[in-house]
Amino acid sequence: MDDHRIHTIVPRLRFPDFLNDGEWEVKKFDDTFSFLPNNTLSRSELNYEKGIVQNIHYGDVLIKYGECVDVKKDELPFITDNSVAQKYQQAKLQNGDVVIADTAEDETVGKCSEVIGITDEFVVSGLHTMPIRPNNPFAQPYLGYYLNSESYRNQLRPLMQGVKVTSLSKSAIGKTTIVYPKNIEEQHKISSCLLELDEMLSATNGKLERLKTYKKGLMQKLFPAKGKKQPELRFKEFEKDGEWETYKVSDLFKITRGYVLPASETKATPDNIYKYPVYSSQTANNGLMGYYFKALYKNAITWTTDGANAGTVRFREGDFYCTNVCGVLIDDKGYSNLCVAEILGMVSKKYVSLVGNPKLMNNVMGEIPICIPSLPEQRTISALLSSMDISISAYEEKLKALGQYKKGLMQQMFPSSK
Repeated sequence: MDDHRIHTIVPRLRFPDFLNDGEWEVKKFDDTFSFLPNNTLSRSELNYEKGIVQNIHYGDVLIKYGECVDVKKDELPFITDNSVAQKYQQAKLQNGDVVIADTAEDETVGKCSEVIGITDEFVVSGLHTMPIRPNNPFAQPYLGYYLNSESYRNQLRPLMQGVKVTSLSKSAIGKTTIVYPKNIEEQHKISSCLLELDEMLSATNGKLERLKTYKKGLMQKLFPAKGKKQPELRFKEFEKDGEWETYKVSDLFKITRGYVLPASETKATPDNIYKYPVYSSQTANNGLMGYYFKALYKNAITWTTDGANAGTVRFREGDFYCTNVCGVLIDDKGYSNLCVAEILGMVSKKYVSLVGNPKLMNNVMGEIPICIPSLPEQRTISALLSSMDISISAYEEKLKALGQYKKGLMQQMFPSSK
């Protein structure tokens, strides 16, 4: 028996070809990998235009790159000083190496990316990273997926240190254990499955971003440019309607706000009683905080009054409740619609007070001038934008579902070492 072996396990979900292959290997991290040197260059010493040596920065590992970083496809910055090439020869990365972010502002510390796609590129690992190289061959990018799985990350959480900034040390991570199938073909099968799923995620995200970009460009044509009172693009039935009219927000709406409501009094999902959406100051998930048993308003425009998202405007269709950090615009003529909300949202951020806690109070909102078309044209534009929002929401939901599916799949494909 291998002296480094601790115990053996099998995953809950396994490809049929390998059901009779027996248990997976479990080894100590320090017996599986060798640490490589990294550099401490700051962002100011990097550029995205030219250079000899490319650098993987910890911030990109945390936010930009996935389980693997493909040097042929992903954007890697260059080290501006070409004279460092000779200095970093011993730090040169190769395919299959893994770059771990050892510092973060939260529990994302330990996130890593396996390096793939290198042919003749000179790539090194940068500030706040721990580059590692497996001592024995692994199917690429098995390690990138496994080391980012919950099965492995559950070992890292007790090892994280710090309050405002969280970090991991080499000595701590060296005590963790690594699990993998002995058959490299099984590793390859797992990697191929997850890579294919990532391609679906990337394609869906690409469609979503293109649709958002198209909507943004369309709105620039549907709404008048700064200093003008007619849009570049107009529906045929309104081409002869002339210029749009400018009003102060207070000319069109009664201005009010929501009420204090603790999140603990809402439910995460609706039912027959708690059926009214509650909106707060956040922008994630369209500002949805939960569901409540009563509503305050119907078909109104809301905006965030306080905090980092101050000035964010949304049209709320149907009955809803909103918290005290939401201002509300209501009317009885139909100006509360998606068209007007989008027009207001394009200018509202400019009126946010940035002294101390950002704020956009009712009196300031009331003075904001907006240039709008007739109600019939508003309704036509709203219908178009609504149809686009429905498509955007559908892609967002698909992306979310694929992400959850991937997470669940990885939990079953990678067993815990404990």
